[in-house]
Amino acid sequence: MTRMVRLDRIKVPNLDNFSLTIFIVSSLTSTEKERTMTEMKNNIRQRPNGTWEGRYYDVDGKQHSLYGRTKAIVKDKLASKRAEIVSGNSITETDLTIEQWGWEWMQTFKAGKIKHSTMDNYESDFRLHVVPYIGHVKLKDLTTLMIQRVYILLEEKGLSPKSIRNVHGMLHGMLDKAMKMDLIRKNVSKNCELPPIRKTEMHPLTKEEMGTFMTLAKDDEYYLMMRFDFFTGLRESELIGLTWDCVDFEKHTLRIYRQFVRIASGPDKGKMMYTPLKNGKERTITLTVTALNVLREAKRKQNEMHLRAGSSWHNECNMIFTRSNGMFVRFKTLYVHFKAIVKQMGRPEVRFHDVRHTYATLSLQSHVDPKTLSEALGHATVAFTLDVYGHSNADMRQQAADQLERLICQY
Repeated sequence: MTRMVRLDRIKVPNLDNFSLTIFIVSSLTSTEKERTMTEMKNNIRQRPNGTWEGRYYDVDGKQHSLYGRTKAIVKDKLASKRAEIVSGNSITETDLTIEQWGWEWMQTFKAGKIKHSTMDNYESDFRLHVVPYIGHVKLKDLTTLMIQRVYILLEEKGLSPKSIRNVHGMLHGMLDKAMKMDLIRKNVSKNCELPPIRKTEMHPLTKEEMGTFMTLAKDDEYYLMMRFDFFTGLRESELIGLTWDCVDFEKHTLRIYRQFVRIASGPDKGKMMYTPLKNGKERTITLTVTALNVLREAKRKQNEMHLRAGSSWHNECNMIFTRSNGMFVRFKTLYVHFKAIVKQMGRPEVRFHDVRHTYATLSLQSHVDPKTLSEALGHATVAFTLDVYGHSNADMRQQAADQLERLICQY
């Protein structure tokens, strides 16, 4: 006797906010099969508003309804549903909401498996940019249009295209896992249209402007810190978190293996902590003579501050650049000092991150090869470096063309 596949339901009780229904395979008798098909065939009626309704029972005996404008449409829907049940591919969709599934997905499938900073971003993006808009929607009811409207709204509120793409990446991963677990039929985020990424305008300083900056910053409390960054191109979080164990004075090298950031969410929310680097790639930079001299001066200055502070000195992490009491330098403080100097120069649009861009641009103009520069900056690929600093590469090509012209024109 031919037997069909049916699914029996069990409850998983140990989830925090909801109980997840899981289905296991058992047998469906020929009699049950016949009853299901007959009910699907005959359970069609016209509703008072003129539309049609088709009722059917799934393999665990629960009644469901399908709707359509005409009887033929409902009949076709019932036929499709019948084919799914007969083939064993029928999914009894969950009543979980986007908010419930999102938090469960992060806690069960992501916590401890991704970087702390990535988890913070997931939680923050989900809480701020997903839950307020579609958190109440059931997984089975979510549509591509709903998600697209959220992205449009976020863009209208000023969220950058890059940030919207980050939200999409998280949401896509969440729905993909739900689909693989048979909680939904398809990932409706797949066909969303995303805003194009606009490159942030860079404002690197010229060699002459860098000289002016150094002159104006000479007496600033954080002069050594800013000067060092012009010769290394470190990210702000890397610069602030530098510790003396990173420096090898004999080999003239600096090891970059972590960053010092403020945790955005979770149990450590608001705390400043060390986390892995942005792309997880540790790197070692060969320091110039000037950069080494800056570090020696920083060490001398720090020893003086330590003596003056006495018992109030706190530098448990052995940081290179600190405040007068040994505590870490807050980026906002560094930013304010930096902006005051560039404003005095007549370049108020320059950001602190443009110090990194200045380092990269001047390196390329000094004929540092792109691979070496890419490694020093900690970029994932050389192609990324050339893409970001393509304007500098164009200048180098023009210089090469001019040199070739001078050479050839002699003949």
